[in-house]
Parts: sequence; C-alpha cells; structure tokens
Amino acid sequence: MSPLHLWRGITGLLKVFRETDPDLIWIHSRLQVLLFRLLLALNIWRPTCAVAFTHHGLPYGRGYNPVVHRICKELERALVATCPAHNLVFLNHRMAGWMARDARASRLARHRVHILANCSDLRPLPSRRKWGIRTLVMTGRTGRQKDYETAAQLLAEMPENYRLILCGPGTDDPVFQSRISGVVPPETFRRITFTGPLPDVRIPLAQADAYLLTSRYEGTPIGALEAFEAGLPIILRNFDGATDLTAKHPCSLLVELKDLRREALRISEMLDHFDRYQHGISSDIVQVWQDNWSPDIFAHNALALVRSMLQPASVPQARPDFVRGALTLHPDHHKSADVLVPTQQPYHTDVSPSAGNG
Repeated sequence: MSPLHLWRGITGLLKVFRETDPDLIWIHSRLQVLLFRLLLALNIWRPTCAVAFTHHGLPYGRGYNPVVHRICKELERALVATCPAHNLVFLNHRMAGWMARDARASRLARHRVHILANCSDLRPLPSRRKWGIRTLVMTGRTGRQKDYETAAQLLAEMPENYRLILCGPGTDDPVFQSRISGVVPPETFRRITFTGPLPDVRIPLAQADAYLLTSRYEGTPIGALEAFEAGLPIILRNFDGATDLTAKHPCSLLVELKDLRREALRISEMLDHFDRYQHGISSDIVQVWQDNWSPDIFAHNALALVRSMLQPASVPQARPDFVRGALTLHPDHHKSADVLVPTQQPYHTDVSPSAGNG
C-alpha cells in the first residue's frame, strides 16, 4: 500500500497501455479494479479500446468490517454512476443482481454486464490415500476473511482422530501459528498442520476427507471448486453465495459456526455417510464440477465473453423502465434473496457455465 509503489505501478501500466495499443484491457485484481475505475471517473484515464473489470466478489457485504462495508458500498455506487460505460464481469447472476440493487439498476444499465464463473484445473489428481484418521483441508491466505481461528476452534470440538491441514501464504508464519495456538488447547494445536504456500495443492487434497472453508465472505472460492474436482465433501460457512455451491454438491454442509460442538457432530455424521457410499458420491461430485466449472466450460464461455466485449455497442440513454425478465428491485430487498440483474440486449452477455447454472 505504499503510495510510491502504487504510483509506479499505475504509471507503468498506463505506459504499457499506450505502447501496446490493445484491443481490450481487462483488469482483475481488486486494488487495480478500484484504482483504474477511479481514474476513469476522474477522467484522468481515457482508454481508446474496450475496458473490462472483474468483480471476483463484491467489495462489501455481510462478513466485512461494518465501516469498510459502508465506505465500499458508497464508493461502488459512485463509481457505477460516474464512470464512462464499460464492461463489468461478475462471477454469477446473484452478485450482478446485488450490484443492480445497491447501485441502482438504471445506473448499472449504463454499463455492459457479463457473467463468467470461475473454474479449477487440478488434473491429473493423485489417488487418495486413507491414513486411518479424518483430515479436513482448508486453503487460502491468512487474514480476517478466512477466519482460521474459528476453523481451529471447530477442530477442538471434534474427536481426536480428526486432523486439520491449513494451506496457503502466511500459514507457515510463526506469528500466525502463535495466534492459532492461543485459541485452542495444546492437544488440538498438535493436530493442525501448517504447510505454508504449496506448489501443488493436489497433495493435501489427496489426503483429505473433506474441504473446509470458514470464510466470512467470498466470491466463488476456487478452493471449493478444487474440492469439487477432487470429489470431496465440502463444509462451508454460510457466507453470501455459499448456498450456490452447496445446492449443487451431493455431499455438503452449510455451517453457522455459532454452536461449534453441534457443527462438529453434523460434520462427523456427514463424513460417516460419505464413507459408506464414497465411490458413488465422489463420482457424482466430479460430474457436477465437469458440468459447471471445468476448464473446457470456462474456455468456451471466456471466448464468447471476449468476443462480446470486442463488439462495439452504441449505448442509448438508460431508462428506469427498461427492465425485462427481472425481479422488481425494492430498496429493502434482502441480500440473501435471489435478485436478477436487469437486462437490455445486447448489453448483458449471459455466459454462465451451463444451462443448469442460471
């Protein structure tokens, strides 16, 4: 977050834009998405080609710090209202609908809204090995979002034959490990493995009996999609959008993490069921991944999306009464409800992974 580093990064990237004369500029990283949309709003950056920004998860919502939530929500409203028309890419219709509600559907209609789901690509997967213990795997960077402390406390309520593997940048940091040791008994801490960043996440997934994610908020977590690909049960905290994954998964659990002892019992019961019918359930899980989040599906949809964004469009003046085929957006619409983004052809490109994923 050094201002000097940010300035060097912005000016360096703008130089690349000028020198390469691109047909499309597509920005994904959350900080760069914010910075370059601010440059657009302030008329400092004037691109001469198509521009797209991906929201890998809304930058506000349930699970965020309340102050951060309010600031980011108001900032997003301002950017949608003031930026020149550009392409906005969301991971699913639900997120696009939330943005239409929060930033006003008529304002979002000035932009071209697209849906492109994530994918995972682990293959070939190593064969799974059973060690006589039950292993939960969790992946991601350390920080408030992932809430590793609660994952460790959940393990403390589980039988002694359960283990937890924490993978990702920062998990090998002694300061982080000391923080985890401070919230669980020593015997529980000894049942946790800290791998740090891994070049190949397939290794811990091959040892796992289930994938755990205690995040306070997410977009569409690739770690969960990798668990689909590996044929593993998933245990997800009830963050916004988690039900989109568990509804498709043949062996999944949505946890509130308020009564950890009760949740530990539910997890054990689910894994008992999985062990009895493992082969058939794993095959069903992998099939869901194949139909929704495989590289082939993603490549097809990404190509269709790029072609759409490269087509010039003359955007007429947005009108508040153009909504067709969408739910009415009320100011008090609950965020967990299904909300469809208003569409006005051809400014909305539906490239969801499959006909069954709409």
